[in-house]
Amino acid sequence: MFCQADLKRSDYPARAGFVYGEWLREAFEAGERPMPGYDPEYSLVLAQAHQEAIPLFGPPRSELLTDVSKEHVNQAMRDSLPDLLDGLHGDERNVLLTLARMWHTASTGKFVTKDTAAKWAIPQLPRSDATILDHARRAYLGEVTDDWSSLAVAVCELAGRMSENVTNSM
Repeated sequence: MFCQADLKRSDYPARAGFVYGEWLREAFEAGERPMPGYDPEYSLVLAQAHQEAIPLFGPPRSELLTDVSKEHVNQAMRDSLPDLLDGLHGDERNVLLTLARMWHTASTGKFVTKDTAAKWAIPQLPRSDATILDHARRAYLGEVTDDWSSLAVAVCELAGRMSENVTNSM
């Protein structure tokens, strides 16, 4: 949840007054109270919402959300890369697909789904890298088993190259 006053200030990173996700369930059930916080990811969420959100009722998104500058979007992606790459082991599919999304956004300024970003990135990669990213895309779509046990080194190398592509596209 974002407060209108915070949105009008266009701070970087963006501030959220309340965040809930399944990863926080245990803390909520244990009685922990969420605290407002700043996070580069919130800036990306707001940028995507400003670009694509469709209100079910009420005012149009342009009246609720301020535009997130390209500089803030790029900074948010730069700031998010280290933690994303640190989470590669055990979450290979999502990290590779998130890197594809970041690369696409850095290159085009548009936000797209993970599988769409992967389809965009695959032709731009060497064949061996393209095969791994396509495996991630297909696993995301439920078409293949999400097994990375034999690809650890190749996935790590691909993630590094894709991270460079993100940075070089800004």
